[in-house]
Amino acid sequence: AVGMSAYWMLEYPDGGPLQWTVGFALVAICWALIRNAFEKLARPVSAQADVTNVDQDVMTQLKMPPQPHLEIALDPPTGLHWSNPSTAYRFENEFCSGEYIFFHPPTEGEVSKAKLDFADYFKGKSRIWELRVQFNFKQAPSADRDLFFGTESEEYVPLSAAAKQVLGLCVATVKAAVGGLYHSPGDDPKRMLAGEEVEKPGFSLPLWAFDQFIVTPEGEARPDLMDRQFQSMGSKRYGRVKQYVQEMSELRQNITAGPTYTFAFWGTSRFADIINWRLVGVPMVGPIDLDKFIGRPPLHCVLYDLAPSEKGEKRHLHSRKRYYFRAAIWSSLHRPRWERMQALTGGALQRPPETASAGKARKRGLASRWEQLLGRAALNCCGDFASRGLLLKRLDPLQHLEDYRP
Repeated sequence: AVGMSAYWMLEYPDGGPLQWTVGFALVAICWALIRNAFEKLARPVSAQADVTNVDQDVMTQLKMPPQPHLEIALDPPTGLHWSNPSTAYRFENEFCSGEYIFFHPPTEGEVSKAKLDFADYFKGKSRIWELRVQFNFKQAPSADRDLFFGTESEEYVPLSAAAKQVLGLCVATVKAAVGGLYHSPGDDPKRMLAGEEVEKPGFSLPLWAFDQFIVTPEGEARPDLMDRQFQSMGSKRYGRVKQYVQEMSELRQNITAGPTYTFAFWGTSRFADIINWRLVGVPMVGPIDLDKFIGRPPLHCVLYDLAPSEKGEKRHLHSRKRYYFRAAIWSSLHRPRWERMQALTGGALQRPPETASAGKARKRGLASRWEQLLGRAALNCCGDFASRGLLLKRLDPLQHLEDYRP
């Protein structure tokens, strides 16, 4: 279009004001479209990702909060859960059962009905979220299998040199804060042999990375995860790391079916602003989009044990893991693709079919948007001609060409 405009203006220099208006308008339109394309390429990954809009009827049916929140889908699927619930969520798999809550300070005027006052709880604390999870094991984890708690990504993400440097700083920061971190950027599937198992990217911490644990003997009432006195129960890591690690080591050797085991984690939460889906608080690094490291949501929060290494294998491969807790998490501000959300929630979310009127309205909206884009580009470029009444009527130059022919 630019070439045609230039050819037209140079070949027929005496075509009059309208001809030059049309040429400039086409050039401006092309420039606006090209600039828009480059802006999309330069945009952060999260801004380009598909933002799945959950239908209002679905939100009402599931009683989803309207404020920004964390959304959670367990494996095996049990529907859609979210942060700051009024009561703890239950889960069960082939190895254990239990309850969990994920909570953070209220967002955008959130009014909670929970027994725990989330706003008051976080006052004066550096943590920005907390996870509490409770287990009743159906069978004791094997003593020769180490237990790990951490996160897993769904896909391998090629990292630039700059991203690798930032990731290195993040790993060093977490190691300094907690210690015992196992981190893997994952295996690039393109570099693996056919049929060879790949390791997914992940961060894994030993069991003693939990900040608090409570053991409740079988037959006794287990702690309420919403109890206001929860912080005063059990054993905590803060200020007594060496002793706590020893206590957790003894706990690991004595885990059995029957008692209730309750854990709480918040130690590295100050580095992960999950609601806004970004890393924060890393020295010399500003807030950075999580998608640059994990690809796109969801991120999986996991507790697993790892089979002893065979043939010197050090990777945390899926075939070596046995999951006791596995939850896909993402922010309501940055959701996975709709199809992925449906699979993770076991079909709990159903997108309503688009009606004919809704389809027409959507098309009208797109047409209107194009008119605004093209019209703005032409007006910005040719405002002087427009002020003299020389701009084309409704951007339809050929229809009115005869009116301005010299």
